Amino acid sequence: MEQTFFVAGGDARQQAIVKLLKKRGCDVGAFGFAPEDRLTPALAAQIGAADVVLLPLPAADGGGCLNAPSMEKKLPMEMLWSLLHPRQKLFGGMLSEALLRSAAEYNLLPIDYFKREEFVLRNAYITAEGALELTMRELHQTVRGLQCAVLGYGRIGKFLARLLCAMGARVTVAARKGKDLVQAQLDGCAACPLDRVEECLPPCDVVYNTIPHLVLDRARLACLPERCLCMDLASKPGGVDFGAAEALGIKTLWALGLPGKMAPESAGAAILDTVLQILAEQEVPA
Repeated sequence: MEQTFFVAGGDARQQAIVKLLKKRGCDVGAFGFAPEDRLTPALAAQIGAADVVLLPLPAADGGGCLNAPSMEKKLPMEMLWSLLHPRQKLFGGMLSEALLRSAAEYNLLPIDYFKREEFVLRNAYITAEGALELTMRELHQTVRGLQCAVLGYGRIGKFLARLLCAMGARVTVAARKGKDLVQAQLDGCAACPLDRVEECLPPCDVVYNTIPHLVLDRARLACLPERCLCMDLASKPGGVDFGAAEALGIKTLWALGLPGKMAPESAGAAILDTVLQILAEQEVPA
């Protein structure tokens, strides 16, 4: 028998998931996409009856409620947990330890799809493409010929540098590990040790930071030309001293959540494909 789904909360990514599930012919319910949405008895029963419940990325907001930015009346996660039962397959993104403990009090074991490598890779690639779109939007020019620096050579840094090179940009990668510097050179980039990053900043048109701790302090920002766009792609706390950048007249963007903002259809598909892969794995006997 086909599994039934319920998508609770989120943004355009989760709305895309609902569309994709319906396109597959799945029985799917949804809640949390409109300001007037309220938890009615009928919806509560539908949530409790679903085989698979899919929560957004992140699953909860900072106040311990379901992450549903469109809703005017917030839904505490404890109330949502009380509607579910242990037999259901529950998925969410960026599940904090506190949230997992809260779910465990209701004998629930949600799975964090954000920890799956196949999802992280796809999300990183979407982030890289989104950064390029933002670059052209902000600079009103093509990427070709730009002098760019990419700080950090993790998943996002690799995808971004390779895309920039493919589009004709001149790219320098600054990284801490020697193997990353070698990889960057093999990928067609110039390479610079991170502790000497200020040496590669003066000619930059765009600097992309992917490192989630302070890298571009005031001294390093002062090495940038005023025309430079500084884009921080790192998660909180970020890696740019934004106050110093403003004082120096350097244009900055903290581009958080690019997949959901720039390509929600692709980002939603990445979530759903990961969840379906996990479900398929659970059906295979050990």
